[in-house]
Parts: sequence; C-alpha cells; structure tokens
Amino acid sequence: MKETIGKYIQKFLRFKGISNKDAAESIGLSESAFEKFLTKEDILISRLFKLSQFSAENLMQFYYEKEPLASFRKKEILEFQQKLEFANVLIEKNNLIIENQTKYIKELENRLKKLNAK
Repeated sequence: MKETIGKYIQKFLRFKGISNKDAAESIGLSESAFEKFLTKEDILISRLFKLSQFSAENLMQFYYEKEPLASFRKKEILEFQQKLEFANVLIEKNNLIIENQTKYIKELENRLKKLNAK
C-alpha cells in the first residue's frame, strides 16, 4: 500500500514531536478536523505550505519523487548543472585573462623602470 500525504505528514509530526493540536492550529483547523485531514490522499497546497512553515521543514518533498514533479525537478537540476558548468568555464577564462594581464602589467612596469633608470 502506497503512503499518502496525510500518513507522511502524520509520521513527520510524530518524528518532530509536534502534536496534532499544534499542527491543527497552525493551519486553522480543530484537532478533530486535523485528524480527518491526515486521512486524505490530497491536501490543499496552501495548508501544506502553512504546515511547512510551522514545522520549518519542506513537506513538499513528499511529491519530489512522484510524477510529474520528479521529471520537472530532474530537468531543472540538469539545466542548473549546465549553467553552473558554463559559469565555471567563464570563470576559468576570466582567471586566465587576469593572469595574462597581470603578467603584461609586470612586464610593462619592468620596462618602464629600465627606461627611468637610463
């Protein structure tokens, strides 16, 4: 049997030591309504956000392994990695330019010292 979001939240709250009463108050429900809430397979995202904020944890992670979010996240991670690789290439090139400019400046300074010494 697959785990529902309600069961996931229930386990999470127990692990964190958060009572149903406190969690219920954080999303504007009574304790008895919250217990029914935990039996749901679908939960309003606004409530999930409020619970996440209350518990200081990202409860959306329950969905990260499920489709279509899993595919979206993989795509976003791949795009981010590509951008990061491109940024690293640019940084390397800029560092090389700076290194060459530093050498050139030192060479010009040395030539200028030789000219001033004459």
